[in-house]
Amino acid sequence: MNKYIKKLPQKATFTQIGLSGYLFPVQNKNFEIYFIKVKRGHDTFIISKKCSHIYFVLTGKGYFIIDNKKINVKAGMLVDVPSKVEYTYAGTMDLLLIITPPWFKENEIITRKNSWAE
Repeated sequence: MNKYIKKLPQKATFTQIGLSGYLFPVQNKNFEIYFIKVKRGHDTFIISKKCSHIYFVLTGKGYFIIDNKKINVKAGMLVDVPSKVEYTYAGTMDLLLIITPPWFKENEIITRKNSWAE
């Protein structure tokens, strides 16, 4: 395999009730790139203190709730969630996620459960 080409990891980097995430090993340490397989959605609402999240919908459809506004999404759409804004998402879709700076546990504030997960 060429060092410049990355394959989808065989094993999920993280799993939650409604999704699985796969971290691509990239050389640039200023951001992270994930493939997210959404089966139902994120189980909580979160606020990221410092990280921006950029989601590209590869397949499927669903919705994001960002700053208490519901936004329907489908394949081909890009969702740009800045830091300090509450959000969640749900649906059945494959997402490409870019996080900058890279995710760290202390960054995330969980504010409440997503309604489908209650």
